[in-house]
Amino acid sequence: MTKYIHFKKFLFLAIFFIVHCLIAYNAYFLAKDTAMGDGSECKMLVKPAYKFKRVPQSDLAKECNAVNRISADFAQVYFPARVASSEAYNSKTPDPWHRPSRYAPFLHDIYRHTLCKLQYGYASLLNIGIQVLVFYLSFIIAFRKLHIRNYLFPAILIANVCLFLTPSGLSWLERGQFSLFVASAYIWLFLGIIMRNPFYLVLSAILAYLKWTSLPLFFIVLALWILRAKDLKESFENFRFALIVPATFALIYALDLQTSNLFLKGLIAQETTVSPQGLSLLFLVPRPLVKALPVFLVAIGCSRLIKNRNIFVAMMPYLAAVGILSLLYPSMAFDYSTPCLLCFIPLMAYWAEIIKRDHNWQGESPTGTPVWLDKIRRVLPFLALSFFCAFLLVASSFSYIIRQFGLHPLSAIFLYVGCAAVLLIFSTHLPCKVFTCQKD
Repeated sequence: MTKYIHFKKFLFLAIFFIVHCLIAYNAYFLAKDTAMGDGSECKMLVKPAYKFKRVPQSDLAKECNAVNRISADFAQVYFPARVASSEAYNSKTPDPWHRPSRYAPFLHDIYRHTLCKLQYGYASLLNIGIQVLVFYLSFIIAFRKLHIRNYLFPAILIANVCLFLTPSGLSWLERGQFSLFVASAYIWLFLGIIMRNPFYLVLSAILAYLKWTSLPLFFIVLALWILRAKDLKESFENFRFALIVPATFALIYALDLQTSNLFLKGLIAQETTVSPQGLSLLFLVPRPLVKALPVFLVAIGCSRLIKNRNIFVAMMPYLAAVGILSLLYPSMAFDYSTPCLLCFIPLMAYWAEIIKRDHNWQGESPTGTPVWLDKIRRVLPFLALSFFCAFLLVASSFSYIIRQFGLHPLSAIFLYVGCAAVLLIFSTHLPCKVFTCQKD
């Protein structure tokens, strides 16, 4: 038995080492192309899902040494912030493609005084580096705080493969997106709730404010946290605790009220009028129903809370399903937002570990239960965790699968919705009694 355990450890370390050699090779050439714009992408082992979008020539692009560089979405922040433009939120924006920014003035202000002091290529590379650093610090802290350290290295392996060896993860890097700030915000939101720590909620709100697509999941999670209360007194305490997040949002919004109003006006116009792009649910469902989705999910979540005896931790599979659906919520939704879901790896592992440790779950099966059904019952939590990790890997590579098998581009939407439905099934059929001895 000891030899078998040592062999498994050796095999995992070998796989970990080999995979990270491939990751280092791929990341090097993408980082080089990000900083220098020298076409190093042609040497990558795995390439992004979309064609490289490079900054065209202009006077401002030449001044910032940005011509032919990538990180096109980062450009929406960099160029307006570089010239301290008040026109970032209209068609006169200095963005190379004249796209009104959909990032909050708070992010523009931070970058104006930091990254925008650098030339474009190095600024965009540092933007990615900061996100990776913030995310992995949050990720590792989550495993330590939740006492599930034995899952850490397998989780890092899955996260790194999703980010650096799949088309969607590499598209996040190539476009200079801000998705890992969102993933970090989700981690601190759940840690704040589970550990009742208001400072974690403030940190989560600051990170979430950097990208508005984090807001639907924040709304659903906080609403369910308030509604989980067993009486009016607890409901008021939960509401007061949850109020930390919108209060932080309001404070940041008020720092630059005039520009924040322009940002909000443009965002509302986009979500109410712009034609759907990418993986938006608007391709399948009328706009009013899609925009009401958070309310529907709160209502469904309430029924799950009742079944789970108001135990918030028991909701993790449901909330992971909500996280998947939230990626499809915007009018312009793309698969390079999949890294936002990496935050659910420690949360699903925490949920599975609670069940594993509980004697009610590991004890005797009800009389008459078939042996095969009892075996399934015992592995079901880790089957749910494995299923979610497999979804992350498949979703991150699905653009390649679409091309290889000639699938319809919208089939990715059905993948996301279908996997969310499976997680709902896991949430429905795992007993809640195992959580009664646990604290949220």
